[in-house]
Amino acid sequence: MLRDHMPRPLLSFIPPRAAALLGALWLAFAPVTALAASSCLDAATQAPSPSRALAMATFAMQEHEAFGGQAMDAEGRMTEAGDSEAEDTRRTVPGLAPWQRVLGYWQAVDPRLPSQVRFGGLRPADRHLLMQALNEATAGRLQGMGVGPDEGLDSVELRAVQAALARVAVIDTPWSAAFVSWLARQSGLSDDEFVFSEAHADYAGAAWQAGIDEAAGRSSRYALRACDLRRTPPRVGDLVCQARGADAGLDTFDKIGEVLALRDTGGDPLPMHCDVVVAVDATGFDTVGGNVLQSVTRRRLDFAPGTRWLDSSYLPEGCTPGAPGCIDRHMSRQPWSLLLQWR
Repeated sequence: MLRDHMPRPLLSFIPPRAAALLGALWLAFAPVTALAASSCLDAATQAPSPSRALAMATFAMQEHEAFGGQAMDAEGRMTEAGDSEAEDTRRTVPGLAPWQRVLGYWQAVDPRLPSQVRFGGLRPADRHLLMQALNEATAGRLQGMGVGPDEGLDSVELRAVQAALARVAVIDTPWSAAFVSWLARQSGLSDDEFVFSEAHADYAGAAWQAGIDEAAGRSSRYALRACDLRRTPPRVGDLVCQARGADAGLDTFDKIGEVLALRDTGGDPLPMHCDVVVAVDATGFDTVGGNVLQSVTRRRLDFAPGTRWLDSSYLPEGCTPGAPGCIDRHMSRQPWSLLLQWR
C-alpha cells in the first residue's frame, strides 16, 4: 500500500514529550511562518502565475479532456461522467486508453510502478515478477526446451496478459500524486524544483520547507511554497490540498504544517490529496485532480460571497448540512487547508 493511503496514528496519539517538542518547534517557527504568509498574499494579489504554472494547468485540462471530461459542480455533485481508470476506451485513433495514461503518469515517479497485483491473498503479487514467470512460458522458449509446438504463450497472448496485469495494478494503486508529479515533469520542473513522489505529503513537505527557507532569507530552488488556503487567493497553476477526511485531525493549515515541518521525505504515511487550479474567476475557481472518482475530474469550488476566500461551507466545521443557510457540498466537503503556491 502506498504511503499516502496507509493508516496513520492521529495527532492525539503522539506521546506527551514528542507533542511538547513539536509545540516548542512550532513556536520557534511562528515568526518565520508569519513572514511566509506575507509572501503568499503578496504573490497571490500582485504576481501573475508563472509560465510553468500555466503549463501545468494546461496539461491538467488536456488530461481531463482525454479522460472524457468528468466534472463536479460547486455543490460537489458529479454532473458529467468520464472514463474510469480501468477502461480500454480510446477517444482518438491512435490513442491511449485511460489505464495506459495512468501508467504514463507513474513514469514521472518510478517506471517500475505500479507493481502491486491484488488477488485476495494475504500479500499482493508483484507485477514484474509475474511477467518474468510468464516470459518463461512463451511458446518460443518452451519449444527450445523440447516442448511441443502448440504449448506456451504466443506473442499476442503474452501482450494480452501483460496488459491485464498492468490494468489490475492501475486499479489497485492510488495514483493522484503520480498524476501531479507527471504534470510537474511535463511543465519542465527538475528534481531540485519538485519532489516527484507517489505521496502528496512529500512534495507538500518540500514546499513547506521552501517557504520557511524563503522567509528566513535562505535560498531555495523549489518551485512551490506552502500557504494557508483560507487566507490566500489561489492562482491558476497553484495546488489546493487537504488531509484526507476530517478524522485525520489535520483540518487546518497550522495542524498540517506541524506534521509537514517534522516529516522527512518518504517518511510516515500522511493521507492527502491535491488538485491543480485551472481557472479562477470572481466567484470561485476550478480544479483538476487525478484519481478523483477513478478518473481525472474537474471540480468547482466557490468563494465566500464578495471575497476571494474559499467558502467555509466546504469545510467540515464550516456549517452543519441541512441547517438554514448552509450549502451541502457533498463530495467536495473536505478539510481544504493547504495551498501550494508557485514562487
